[in-house]
Amino acid sequence: MVDVSVVHVPERLREGMLLVERGQLDEASKLFEGYLELNPDSAMALSFVGMLRAVHGGQVTQGTSLCQQALKRDSREVLCYLNLSKAYLASGDRYLCVRTLHKGLKIRSPHRELLLNFHKSIGVRRSPAIPFLSRNNPINNLLGRLTWSLKAGKGHH
Repeated sequence: MVDVSVVHVPERLREGMLLVERGQLDEASKLFEGYLELNPDSAMALSFVGMLRAVHGGQVTQGTSLCQQALKRDSREVLCYLNLSKAYLASGDRYLCVRTLHKGLKIRSPHRELLLNFHKSIGVRRSPAIPFLSRNNPINNLLGRLTWSLKAGKGHH
């Protein structure tokens, strides 16, 4: 059965995605920037340009903004959610990073595995020890550290 959500990814963008995967971010940036110049309506290219500026180029605010624009252009493209998540993480906003990933995971896509892998790579925060206190409360911080070291087998006997 053919998955109707499969979208055609132009060969040039696929090349850029491979470069990102291999960690060749300078080359990937050049490729996506060039593609975007020739195809200014490409939400996917805009998304990758934004993510690379945020993660690799040190232009976190501008990169995040470009990723948000790309997602507004194509809210069904899972890779736009992934790239925005990476931009949010680069900006230090872990909450929006995870929230954006969860939104992207609700969409059927052949790229879903990439979101799942990124989600696993950033880890999941445990619930606060005392739920009615803020996560940043010193008591929760202390109890969190204690329970973490006990679970990790680092407790002192």
